[in-house]
Amino acid sequence: METQNVPYKRQIFVCTHNANGEKASCGDHNGEEIFRQLREIAKERKLHPMIRVAQAKCLGQCARGVNIMVYPENSWHNDVRVEDVTKIANQYIQ
Repeated sequence: METQNVPYKRQIFVCTHNANGEKASCGDHNGEEIFRQLREIAKERKLHPMIRVAQAKCLGQCARGVNIMVYPENSWHNDVRVEDVTKIANQYIQ
């Protein structure tokens, strides 16, 4: 096993879990679309992959979803909506 420093300046994990209506999930609230938009912004700003926008299949808080976790800031955002994407991008994808 090798150990090294994290190869990214920042990691943004967007929950995209979809329970298909069996229980509350971030997929019920456009998690996939929020992920897609944030990743596209990172690419447009030529910051991907140094700022890594990744899908998280479940962050364990889907009843409060869509959830986003950001490192190294250790920030957690819940109840994120598509209309919040620009604000999140301006805060973390710069």
